Amino acid sequence: LPSVLLLALGACAMLNLAAPAAFVAAPSSALRGAVVAEQTNTAAAGAALGGAAAGLLTSAPAHAFGMLYDEVIPYAGATSFAIMWGIVLGFVLLRLQEAFPE
Repeated sequence: LPSVLLLALGACAMLNLAAPAAFVAAPSSALRGAVVAEQTNTAAAGAALGGAAAGLLTSAPAHAFGMLYDEVIPYAGATSFAIMWGIVLGFVLLRLQEAFPE
């Protein structure tokens, strides 16, 4: 939970730095070049922070903590069974439609 809160706080800070301010009057044409350069610099800093955060906060592989047998395989089996059962029920419905034409 602390890592999720830290990640959310970092995302909020990055969006605050990278996003331009809203509901602000447009600058005069004399300052337009400076504003574009400033926005480019903050966007580059935000992208760099996002790249560093993605590299540092990657999750462990599924086999690292026994998740493969505890979570991945049971969910994969349940999903596969549900898909196959849906296909079977689809064919049953097709046969019922053929048995009782309108």
